[in-house]
Order: sequence, then structure tokens, then C-alpha cells
Amino acid sequence: MSGKRKKTKQERNYNRYPLWENLWIAHAWLVKDRGAGYMAVWGADVCMSVLQPFLAMALPSAVVYLLGSGWQPGLTFLCLAGYVLLLQALQVIKGYLSGICQTARFLFRAGRGKELFEAALSADFQEFESTRGQDKVESARGNIFYGNDTGIEAFLREFEKAVIALVGLIVYSVIIGRMNYWLLLLLFAVTGVIMAVNVLADRRTIKYDEEYVKVSRGYEYLKREVLVPANGKDMRLYRMWDWFRKEFRQMTEALAYWSGRERNCSINASIFGTFLTGARDLLVYGYLIHQMVQGRIDMAAFLLYVGIVANFGNWMNSLTQALTGIVHNNRYMDRYRDFLEFAGKSFGGSRAVSNPGKLHEIRLEHVSFRYEGCREDAVHDLTLTIKPGEKIALVGMNGAGKSTLIKLISGLYRPSSGKIYLDGQDVTLLSQGEYRKEFAVVFQEVFAFSFPLADNVSCRAEEDTSRGKLEQSLKDADLWDRVQELPKKEETSLNKDIDASGISLSGGELQRLMLARALYKDAPVVILDEPTAALDPLAESRMYDKYYEMTKEKTSIFISHRLSSTKFCDRILYMEKGEITEEGGHRQLMEKQGAYAAMFHTQAQYYRKQEQFPIVECGAEGAPFIGS
Repeated sequence: MSGKRKKTKQERNYNRYPLWENLWIAHAWLVKDRGAGYMAVWGADVCMSVLQPFLAMALPSAVVYLLGSGWQPGLTFLCLAGYVLLLQALQVIKGYLSGICQTARFLFRAGRGKELFEAALSADFQEFESTRGQDKVESARGNIFYGNDTGIEAFLREFEKAVIALVGLIVYSVIIGRMNYWLLLLLFAVTGVIMAVNVLADRRTIKYDEEYVKVSRGYEYLKREVLVPANGKDMRLYRMWDWFRKEFRQMTEALAYWSGRERNCSINASIFGTFLTGARDLLVYGYLIHQMVQGRIDMAAFLLYVGIVANFGNWMNSLTQALTGIVHNNRYMDRYRDFLEFAGKSFGGSRAVSNPGKLHEIRLEHVSFRYEGCREDAVHDLTLTIKPGEKIALVGMNGAGKSTLIKLISGLYRPSSGKIYLDGQDVTLLSQGEYRKEFAVVFQEVFAFSFPLADNVSCRAEEDTSRGKLEQSLKDADLWDRVQELPKKEETSLNKDIDASGISLSGGELQRLMLARALYKDAPVVILDEPTAALDPLAESRMYDKYYEMTKEKTSIFISHRLSSTKFCDRILYMEKGEITEEGGHRQLMEKQGAYAAMFHTQAQYYRKQEQFPIVECGAEGAPFIGS
């Protein structure tokens, strides 16, 4: 049986990189970010961190030496005073240099957050949205956002500590070795055993920590959901607190269990190290006392060697702890670099769109798409051509594959098989950034970012926003009058996450905000993915009237499981189980008496119950229109 440790499933999902390579890259990033002067300060800090403790340790020996030197009391006092002042000056310099290095590492870590955000936004959406992608980004976050003691900042700090400890160890080893090589060998042997035990303990600790993190994710989810005001209604009305209390108790017990295992592992290693260190000191101090009794060393030398031996152990312990910290935080570097590599993969081409900003023909040939872990296609063997300027209504029941098809057309997803063409160009050969400029999509999950309203519409920095275009977009979306009532008009912040004075928009206002965003982009292809799902039939009809005005000179696709969107469309596509099962105008599909007709009759019966919403025939080919 092989002695090689089998990787866990979590480990197999991540790339591993050589430790030395991670150290080199982390310092290269740091120097690039903070300048080459950082390394000069870093080197001075290392020297001071070894020199100052050594001189402080040697102070008792220096005092005994000076008192026994036979010098004049005044001279002796001046020498001691100068020694103490030197120590204090070195302490101040050391603190200053350490502060510069610490601040540089902190600012560097904070700056890497921007790189993580950019990587996340540039990652292929399909890959980023997947379970694998979300696991990777969550793990990468630890390298930046888990605080000063975890991730890249701790990785760099622990490396500096390791260098300081190594330099101190070399200096002390030279001094001890000149006295007795066997004594030096004993010190290394004992400390080596302690290091080995600590490494084994750390491996177990890492395993327990991973289990702790798994449970803590669920615990954080529960905390978050309980504290969200919007969830409070259901929790109170449905008496959900008993269930939450049970889950909290189970997760708290699990957290306590894994935390206890981790703590006990560290405590046991510490107890063993303390016992072994005590035995080592007993042998070493006995040897030094013997040397002094034999007259081979005087009291000053005895005190110096006692201090050196004691601090030798400290340097070794510091080195052990620093190396343990490096190994521990190297995991975060691995996962951070793995995510950057993952996000940097390109699935598109580099060719330009042949007719940017113009009406396009979109053609799908035998396109299929299957979600990760699913046994059936969400879209299956679909062939479709959308002509330039054509208005398409895509209807069907929930789960038919409509939203998936739109994500394929707009370039957010890649087909599992088949091809998509824009004006005859294979979209996989086009620059994805340029390709997506041709689409304005209003998805069914409408929400506003916690930024000023103007930023939510233009999706641009203030200096890059056209004020005239912004105003016109808000007016066309029927939102301008409401905006003028706000405290800061279009500069009013939405929500209260960032600005406590922010305001919340109603569902209908959010719909119009999304419409204004699409109007501002002014793309040649407009896709509306059930943007009115939360509206009543009358409000939905009015909203589609607005969409119709907006898309007169554009290629457009309207998606709904309700039929209001069909009234002004050139063609209706009925989807079922990932396939287009019916296609044509309203009258043509009604004559077929198929699934579309059945859906229409069902909805018409519902609408007729609402006396204020009678069904009349109008629109393209007599499509249903809901009006008063």
C-alpha cells in the first residue's frame, strides 16, 4: 500500500504551486505595488530585529563585566548609560521600521482586493456561476479579506519572521559552536523534535480548520437570514424560530467540536514542547555551571551563554512558528493564484463584431445546453434564425428553458453543442466584450445597486456619464418625475448599504429603472427576460407598451410565461422542455389548438374574471391585448 497521502476532494479542485514560487510572486507583487524601497526598509528591519534583542540579552553580562573591570565608577556608569541609551534608540528604530513594513503589507493586501474584483468580473460567467467557480472565488477571498492574520499579508509577515529567526539562529549557533559543538548539536536535536511535533500538529489543525470552515458557512448563512428584516415576516407568521433554533444549536455544537479538536491538538503539542524544552535547559545549564565551577568561564561569560542558550530556543521556536504560518497561509496563496488562473481563461476569440451598433441577424444551429450535474438538456438541439429588426415573443411555462436560451444568445453561456452566429460570424471567435456591447438585457431578477440612481442607469463613472442621455432615458422610462422628487434627484443613493440616507424603490419603479438602463445603453439587440413577472396584468400591459416604443428600431426578444408580450411581436415561439415546439403568429397558433392555444385560453379565462381587464383582439396577427 502506498504511503502517499490521498488528496481530499476539496484539494483536487485546486491547483497547487511550489512554496518558493508563491513566496517569490508575493514579494514581486509587493515590490511592484510599494516600490523597491520597501526591500531596503525590510532588510534594515531584519537586521534591527536581530541586533536589538542580542544587545538586550547581553546587558546583564555587560554589567557584570564592567563592575569587575576595575574602571572608575564614573566611567562605568557612563558606559552603562550609553549602552542603555543605545538599546532604547535601537528599539525606537526597530519599531519605526517594523511599522513601515506592517503598513506596507496592509496597504498591499487591501490593494489586491481590486485585482480579485477585476478577476471575478472578467471571468467567464458560465464558469464563475458554477459550483466549482463559486468554491474557487470563496476560497480566494480568504487570501485578501480574512484580516491581517490570514492570507497574503500573514504569508509575507511570517516569511519576514522566519528570516529574522534564521539570522538570529545563525548568529547564536556560531557563538555556541565556538564553545562546544556537542552542546549545539543537543540544542538543534531537541528543537528539531519540537518542530516536527508542531508540524504534525499543524497538519491536523488544518484538517480540523477545514471542517470548521464548512460548518461556519452554514452558521453564517443562518445568522444572515435571521437578521435580514425582509425574512422576519415569514419567520414570525410561520413560527420558523424553532427550526432555526435547532439548526443554530446543531451548528454551534459542531463549531465547538471542531474548534475544540483544533485547540486540543495545539495544546498537546505545546505541552510536549514545554516538557522537552525544560529537559534541554536542565542539561545545558548544568553544563554551563560545571564550566564555571571548573574556572573555564567567568560570571560574565556564564550569563552571556545562559542568555544565548535561552534565546536560541526562542529563535528556533520563532522559526518553527513562522514556518508553520508560512505553510498554513500558503494554502490561501494557492487558492488565490488558482482563482486568478481560473478567471483568466479565455473562452472567446479576438475578432471584432462586423457591424457594431447595427441591426443583427442571430442564428442558432443545433444548439444544446446542459447545466452542470443535470441529466437532461435545458436547451436541446435548437435551430433558430432571428432576422434583423424582428420582434420575437418567447413564451412557455416556467422551466421551459427560455431564460437559458437568452443567456446563450447574449453570450453569458456557451452551448454544450451547436453553434451561434451573429451576422454569419461564429460568436466563439468574437471578442466577448465587444459581442456583449450589442445586447441590452433586462432580466427577471430586478435589483438596484447601492449607488446613486444615475450610476445605476448609466453604469459608468460620473465623469463618463452623459447627463443629457441620462435625463432622456429616465423620461422615456417614465421615471423622471419621480426622480425630481428625490432629495438629491438623480444623485440620490439607492438602498442603505452604503449611504444611510438612501431610498428604496418600489417594484414598479425598479422595473422602470431597468428600462432606463437598457435605454441608456442603446444596444441594437434588446432582450426582456420576464421583466414584468411581479406586476399585475394591467401594469404588465402598460410596461410592454413602453418596451414596444423603446424597441421599434431594434431587434428584440420578449420572454414571458404570460402572453401580454405577444401583442406587438412579429413571431411567437413556444418553448417546452428546452425545445421550440410551436412557432408562428397568434392566429396561426390558435388554429393549431396546441400548447400555446391552451395557455392562451387558460390566461384569458383568468383575465375575464377581472372585469377591468377584458380581452380584445388586436396587435400583430390578432395577438391578445389586455386593455380597458
